[in-house]
Amino acid sequence: MKLSLSVVVCGLILVLGSCSKNLLNITPTDRLSDATIWSDTGTAKLFLNDIYNQLNPGPWSSIYENLPTEISSDPLDNFTDNSLNGNLGTPSYTLFANDSYGPSNGMFNNEWTNMYTNIRKCNLCLGKIAASSLDSSFKRRTIAQARFLRAYFYKQLIDLYGGVPLITQPLNNENAADTLFYPRSSYADCVAFVQAECAAVAKDLPAKVATVDLGHATWGAAMAMKGEEELYASDWQDAAADNLQLMKSGLYSLYPDCETLFYQANEDNPEVIFDIQYAPIVKGTAKDSYWGVVKLSDGTGYGGANPSQSLVDDYEFIDGKTIAQGSIYYDPAHPYLNREKRFYSSIIYDGSKWRNDTVFTRLGIPNNINQLNISASGNASERTGYYCKKTLDPSTLPGSANISQHTSGANQILWRYAEVLLNYAEAQNEIAGPDASVYDAINKVRERAAQPDLPAGLNQLDMRDRIRHERRIELSFEAKRFFDIMRWKIAETVFKNPVQAMQITKNPDGTLNYKVVDAQKVTFSPLKNYLQPIPQSALDKNVNLAQNPNY
Repeated sequence: MKLSLSVVVCGLILVLGSCSKNLLNITPTDRLSDATIWSDTGTAKLFLNDIYNQLNPGPWSSIYENLPTEISSDPLDNFTDNSLNGNLGTPSYTLFANDSYGPSNGMFNNEWTNMYTNIRKCNLCLGKIAASSLDSSFKRRTIAQARFLRAYFYKQLIDLYGGVPLITQPLNNENAADTLFYPRSSYADCVAFVQAECAAVAKDLPAKVATVDLGHATWGAAMAMKGEEELYASDWQDAAADNLQLMKSGLYSLYPDCETLFYQANEDNPEVIFDIQYAPIVKGTAKDSYWGVVKLSDGTGYGGANPSQSLVDDYEFIDGKTIAQGSIYYDPAHPYLNREKRFYSSIIYDGSKWRNDTVFTRLGIPNNINQLNISASGNASERTGYYCKKTLDPSTLPGSANISQHTSGANQILWRYAEVLLNYAEAQNEIAGPDASVYDAINKVRERAAQPDLPAGLNQLDMRDRIRHERRIELSFEAKRFFDIMRWKIAETVFKNPVQAMQITKNPDGTLNYKVVDAQKVTFSPLKNYLQPIPQSALDKNVNLAQNPNY
């Protein structure tokens, strides 16, 4: 909400005058030159802030709203077994579910273009700052931040495409073709690049930043990025070591409430390691409408993230067991009673209270457009019997104003301490099995949710399953599940059965009947779909660029 970077969104020229009184007396604000930008710390900061302004929470969609997934109506969880979209024009339905995407119609082709545009900005900033005569301490801090941002943009590419061209200097079209067209580096080399960049810049980044600099990179942000990329690459030793450093740093802690930690009023709390700053209207979002309940008395939404029945079934009851594990609290006539806190914080189910309404998804209530509608006829609908509640902020009114003016200012968290604990637990379990530190890390996350500790005596395979379960629940709707099922190579198993919904009808005696029904079949090819296709437009420009297999 504070959005220390918000000056950028008005453009460099508009806000230049606020940076320095002396600057106003030297250079007119409509005559920014290369020499002007890199001879003054104020204008150099503006250039860097413009790069921060390009940060994306999730891949950029190529069609529909042309937004990063996590602030669009088609979040990345819709490309998993966690949820479906209520609007059938979105990529998760029209392309992903049918396995009908490829180089010419990739779901995230804009991601490739945008990330390389951002990387070029970083390379330009690094070269100009290094060659400038600015204060050495300022240069060191700025270089560290630009390298952090460049590593982030590369990570966005690596996690989707595998190995990509590693370009570390600004390219010039006047140069010879053989210096412009980079081949893809190997996946291992790309991961090593992110590791090395994060390790190098962490030494020059602060542990904390001032309020005016919220949203800028810190030591913890660099370590969190490094530790996550190592986890994704199955580099267990480094992933465990780096996440353990974060745990031992004392800089972060679990926020007491797993629901309100995402609210605008509580942003930048001690659990947040790095987030993207937003502010209403200036740089806001419409996510509360895109993901929200279709019809409320005080607002309307698209139902863009309808949680699946399998996700609902994975939430435990208060005894720490799921339906499949035989929880004694499961009552098929009242399946939503006695669930864990994270269920009530994340899922809007039939009979839930949300904002000023009770939301009913059951069939048979006249004129109720919130009811289950698997076919998703109309512009917005409910396809699974559930709406997403997690990360939505009740202080934001969904509806036309939110959509047109982007009135939500809640920040988008990229890394938080709960994920660090789960990252460490997974990596350490792969190294040494379920030792005491693995139990301790995962139980901290469970205790915040008021859930019992994991049972003693688990073997490595059992603990692996428990950790994967915990990640699905704790990190749902945070753009993590997609990369988890891809790196674990379990997507073909996950999608073997259709994504399912809950159909609720009323019996003649007034009781409710709960029936699980199929909502959407997802076709997934393990021969190609674990990586995204390189965009055809990129292949056409670069003869040295090789496509991913089987596209």
